[in-house]
Amino acid sequence: MVLNVYLTFRTQSRDAIAFYEKVFGGKCTDLMTYGEVHPENEPIDDELKDLVMNASLVIDGVKVMFSDIPKSMPLTFGDNITLVIDTADEIQLTKQFNQLSEGGTVIMPLAKTFWSEKYGQVTDRFGTGWQFNLS
Repeated sequence: MVLNVYLTFRTQSRDAIAFYEKVFGGKCTDLMTYGEVHPENEPIDDELKDLVMNASLVIDGVKVMFSDIPKSMPLTFGDNITLVIDTADEIQLTKQFNQLSEGGTVIMPLAKTFWSEKYGQVTDRFGTGWQFNLS
């Protein structure tokens, strides 16, 4: 199991990445925009096309991921950091997701996505955000 950090912003992911590259060294090599992964046959707002859908930077051996959240989705600073469980153990992933869901709020139920056979998001009863990704 790997525990990662996920930082979300409204439009500042690129600036944050550049800042952290300067502070910690390293280089982001996997930045994807919403425009790059959006289906060609569906319209997408121009302001969303260049926003960061996902990117990462390794800081002292820890993967820190970044994303810009569209205006249509809520974002409260302080809630913009989530912990990511990235594992190949589907049974463990499902068990931990369900346990953290007890008394918490499921943001996105575990389901297949275009990047994973099983992915979900939950905020636990203590207000901590978690993402689960079957790798």
